[in-house]
Amino acid sequence: MKKAIEIMVTIVVLVMLGIGVSQAEAAMPSNANAMEKIHMYFVHHNFGFARNFYQFHPGPHWDLMNASALHLTAEQIKKEKILVIGMMQNTEHGVMALKKAYRKYREEAKRPDPSIKVLTQDVQAVGRAQAYLGYVMIPYHMKGYRLLDPAQQAIYHHLARENWNHMMHG
Repeated sequence: MKKAIEIMVTIVVLVMLGIGVSQAEAAMPSNANAMEKIHMYFVHHNFGFARNFYQFHPGPHWDLMNASALHLTAEQIKKEKILVIGMMQNTEHGVMALKKAYRKYREEAKRPDPSIKVLTQDVQAVGRAQAYLGYVMIPYHMKGYRLLDPAQQAIYHHLARENWNHMMHG
């Protein structure tokens, strides 16, 4: 898992450099440790995205990692890179929003006489933020998959199945 995260971080940085986007512009964390924490937080709060959305998973960053095997064209690579950057930005935004919502809820709950209305609103905010992490990846994975032609999609499914088996069985 750590190796996959390191690869993902490397790809994101290369992607950003490849299309001329700085880390500041992409609002990306500046180090791999921060990225790993965001990724792990996402994994634990995304309603089992990989398990439930397996047909279109692992997604655009994985497509780039396998660009050669998938025979991606230069135009496909460019579009996948754009998807990766958007996906990472939205994931970071979602993780931060969820953490903020949890923090606000905890602070209100600790008060000597918490407001029922505020607590209810806080729980709803947590739910909205967590739901966001549950659906934010869907368009990126679908668009990345739809960039592939039918022959590439067949290769994608074969490679993704091998990847899934490797992850599940060591």
